[in-house]
Amino acid sequence: MRYAEVAVDAPAGSSTYSYSVPEDLLIREGQSVWVPFGSRTARGVVVEVTAEPAHEATRSILLASGDVPPLSRRQIEIGRWLSNKYLSSLYAALALMLPPGTAREPDVYYEVVDVAHESLPSLPARQKAVLQHVRESGKLSLKELRRIHGRTAAGQAADALVRQGVLRRNEVPRGRRVEARTELLVSLKIDPQECAREIDSLRKSRAWRQAQVLEFLLSSERPMSPGELRTGSGASPAVLRALHDRGLVELHEQRVWRDPLASLNVRSLDTPALTDWQTSVWESMVANWDDGSSPEFLLFGVTGSGKTEIYLRAVERMLAVGRRAICLVPEIALAAQTVERFTSRFPGRVALIHSGLSSGQQFDEWERVRSGAADVVVGPRSALFAPVDNLGLVVLDEEHEWAYKQDDVAPRYHARAVAKELARMSGAALILGSATPDVETFHRAGTGGLHLLELPHRIGGAAQLPPVEVVDMRTELRQGNSGLFSNTLVSAIGDALARREQILLFLNRRGTATLVQCRRCGHVFSCPRCSVALAHHSARGRLLCHRCGYSAPVPERCPTCRSPRLRFIGVGTQRVVEEVNSLFPHARTIRWDSDVPARVRGESRLHEAVHGGHVDVIVGTQMVAKGLDFPNVTLVGVVSADLGLNVPDYRSGERVFQLLCQAAGRAGRGVKPGRAVVQSYAPENYVIRAAATHDYRSFFAAEIRYREDAYYPPFSSVVRLVFAHLNEHRCRLEAERVHAELVRRARGGDIRIIGPFPAFVWRVRGRYRWHITVRGSRPGDLIAGLALPQGWTVDVDPASVA
Repeated sequence: MRYAEVAVDAPAGSSTYSYSVPEDLLIREGQSVWVPFGSRTARGVVVEVTAEPAHEATRSILLASGDVPPLSRRQIEIGRWLSNKYLSSLYAALALMLPPGTAREPDVYYEVVDVAHESLPSLPARQKAVLQHVRESGKLSLKELRRIHGRTAAGQAADALVRQGVLRRNEVPRGRRVEARTELLVSLKIDPQECAREIDSLRKSRAWRQAQVLEFLLSSERPMSPGELRTGSGASPAVLRALHDRGLVELHEQRVWRDPLASLNVRSLDTPALTDWQTSVWESMVANWDDGSSPEFLLFGVTGSGKTEIYLRAVERMLAVGRRAICLVPEIALAAQTVERFTSRFPGRVALIHSGLSSGQQFDEWERVRSGAADVVVGPRSALFAPVDNLGLVVLDEEHEWAYKQDDVAPRYHARAVAKELARMSGAALILGSATPDVETFHRAGTGGLHLLELPHRIGGAAQLPPVEVVDMRTELRQGNSGLFSNTLVSAIGDALARREQILLFLNRRGTATLVQCRRCGHVFSCPRCSVALAHHSARGRLLCHRCGYSAPVPERCPTCRSPRLRFIGVGTQRVVEEVNSLFPHARTIRWDSDVPARVRGESRLHEAVHGGHVDVIVGTQMVAKGLDFPNVTLVGVVSADLGLNVPDYRSGERVFQLLCQAAGRAGRGVKPGRAVVQSYAPENYVIRAAATHDYRSFFAAEIRYREDAYYPPFSSVVRLVFAHLNEHRCRLEAERVHAELVRRARGGDIRIIGPFPAFVWRVRGRYRWHITVRGSRPGDLIAGLALPQGWTVDVDPASVA
């Protein structure tokens, strides 16, 4: 008898469970399986096959998923590392590497148990309706019940009937949700000379349509689909069957790749000559590789300094020696621009992987990578888990971006840390690139943990970074200007429009107004489910919660005092667009933020509209401040530089600095010089001053002193625990209980515990939230053995502690 240690898709408990392997089942390490787990059927991954079980009492594996390729040993190891570091289940970590379309839940069906009809009158109405539908169908799926009765109500009613012995629940393992696509092709089965004789014979026998089809296939010199034959020769299914029966043509299936890059108009570009600074950086990299090491580099280069060309040459070098590469970008919106550069250099060898693709495209790209047909993978953080064997290089462009942190579901990993470990396991090189490196990354470079390589100057016509003028908005107010734009910014926009140049206006806040307040009683319209004000979105005519998505129509009167005097306070991107349209009615303005539906934005529509000269003014949030290259944008206006400075988070200053520098860096990237205008009510703040002079080192010096004094990373590690509950009192009591246990465990160490306190946003989607922050050299060790009930979220290296 053989046994398997299986990582099971279960919320808590052991990292693996022991199962016996049936004699007729072929099981190997990394295999995806279905196993019994309690009263249900669960997905799992075999991480080890043994002769003896780790636990005496075992159940048998139900089914091996033959349609899911097994994970490699390296993938299992990186999964274990992820699970240990980010305190998640092992299955959740391994699931990141399973192919797209892998089902995590079995199909559920309900059948009626033979029960007496007299029991029906005592059932609640919902349960009675569910029972009636199942009885009429004989067997009904949970999916169908949810369609009829609603997602939550259907499951609750059906499970209640199961507990009463009225229904029987059956779980059936599911196959892959997406399959390879094939198409039918028709080709000649005879040689051209014989085909010509058959055409004459068919004509003599008056089989005109069959003769036409053969002629068309003969002239095309390639297999054709039935659709192409129908269009070109009028072939019907009956005609094709007749030709097939006569042995003149053959029908066969061919794999069709759903290529997300098919619409790209890729041009082969010459490899540009390197600048002196690029040459120095490249020679330093090559020297390290020639030593036989696989080092980590921080490529610290200002915006427009040519970092991407260094990435491309590094990838080219790896491909030349038979190794492969992954290049990560922080946002899906940036993937299209990056993949275009990579595809032009490596045609046919690049795979694009991200969640914005269709399920079929994701599956096909994953298959291309696994089969070795694609050597280079480009995409956001999820692309890091593509099945790339023989990995030689990992690149993180804009490595400072917190989009690399997954914070919505476990494991809450940071792609930079995973890339570092993956490169170490694979013997691969790691390149981190940024104009404004993460403070912790730059500190590592300064202490010898990374090779620091610098590109301090722009290339080509954009030789200089754009000058930045900081406008004190307090002075504007004293001079009687209470508008959204300073006189300096209005004048700069007018001048740029007159020169037919483009303008980028940056504001990191969506909507028209931040909140709506009654002028009479002070009532603020708030989300009924979250502790935040509703933002006004004039384009939709709605008040919207940016936390949970709740929306309501704009009211005519205050619900408290019935006054019609409502005040719209604050500014969002919609309000900026309205101001531009008012001051410059002939300017062609586009808004680019997450409120614009993805189907309207498209992956590359902004890119095409701006590069094609169809837009004069771009108004956007951080989505347009990151990495995009618009050569004709000569003016960047930061409408409010102070947003985010006062958030109670130790990283707030760093984030504002990075956003300001990245936004200002969009100006003057072509042959025309650029400038930036930054509006602020706190121009004396060290973050604003450093960003205005593009002085990263002065910002870093001030920031690292603050971090050391306050015992924040890189001088400690941070874990944030958040508890959410529908009952406010129970939420507080549970947070206090866990806090007391942490304090007891932490005696004698370097651990510092903050809290428990209500979270900055203390209610989200109807649940109250209390949090605890733990700092120390190894805070994860303190929490690793702690039994936490449902409702707790553990976030290692959190993006925010607010």
